[in-house]
Amino acid sequence: MKNKIIITLILTCMILFVSVCSNDDVPTKSDNTYDFSNIIIDCVDKVVVTTYLDLKNKTAALQIACETFSNDPSQSNLDTVCEAWKTAREPWEKSEAFLFGPVSFLSIDPSMDTWPLDESQLQSVLENENFDLTPEFLRNGLGYSLRGYHAIEYLVFKDGQNRDASIFEDREKEYLLSASIVLAEDANLIYGEWNSGFAEEFKNAGNSGSRYSSKIQAVLEIVDGIITIADEVGNGKIGEPYATKDVLTVESQFSWNSLTDFSNNIRSIKNTYTGFYKNGIDGSGLDDFVKSRSAELNSRITAEIDAAINAIEAIPSPFRNNLNADLQIQAAIDACNAIFNTFQSEVKPMVSQ
Repeated sequence: MKNKIIITLILTCMILFVSVCSNDDVPTKSDNTYDFSNIIIDCVDKVVVTTYLDLKNKTAALQIACETFSNDPSQSNLDTVCEAWKTAREPWEKSEAFLFGPVSFLSIDPSMDTWPLDESQLQSVLENENFDLTPEFLRNGLGYSLRGYHAIEYLVFKDGQNRDASIFEDREKEYLLSASIVLAEDANLIYGEWNSGFAEEFKNAGNSGSRYSSKIQAVLEIVDGIITIADEVGNGKIGEPYATKDVLTVESQFSWNSLTDFSNNIRSIKNTYTGFYKNGIDGSGLDDFVKSRSAELNSRITAEIDAAINAIEAIPSPFRNNLNADLQIQAAIDACNAIFNTFQSEVKPMVSQ
């Protein structure tokens, strides 16, 4: 009986010893006490709302340029439209790392930026005199693939050049003006929705009245936006046309603005990560949080973002005519996937801890 007691005590001690050693060997999940408040506030105020204000103003300028051309269809005025389109395109592409909130709830993203454009259907609409090409008809009577940036692009560019104004038909001018009005309305709606309520709701994450139950949930929304656009640029915008060799799948192929679009998408990641937009104000960003946990990881992320921009810009232009540039295109895809993998496997778990 005594021997059985001794053996039982020895086994109990061994179990306790193994348990203690096991707990020492396995890292425990620590509570995340980092205060994300400034990151969320500066992401909203210094990046998101600032970008959407820029978008609102530049799409309004594009609309005015289209109105001017409609009234006086000179080559000079058409050239102004083309330049205004490229200018208005920039803030949109720099917003694609944060396509959440109103732009998602209200389906504004597909309304503004569906591609590929349905060229044959658009031509059918132009040729059908029974259609009154008003803004209301474009918004309510036609699908997403017949309006937005790429409908305007199709009308004013050809083979990367500004179209000849002298061959611009009346119905094309009507369609162009209506498309520019709808685009400007969409941009104004995004800015208004953020500025009038959603910005405060997002900054109020974790409190009553916000659909975000915690600040961490709001930050994860930001991280997921970065992950999504890194994947879309690398494997969608670049990877799909490269794999299929189908120029019709190339975004902004009429203006040959594709590589600028793609690099601006990666700049949207950089702006969101650092809390910075071109107004020169550098706010709190995810980089501050990452640095607090791992300076090495932050340095690597910064390098990966810059490497992706450089790799995209190294692809021969125009992208649509250089889908066989294997080395440069694969390097750009790999660089975008490096960002995707880092945020998915390292940054996201770090925020979630």
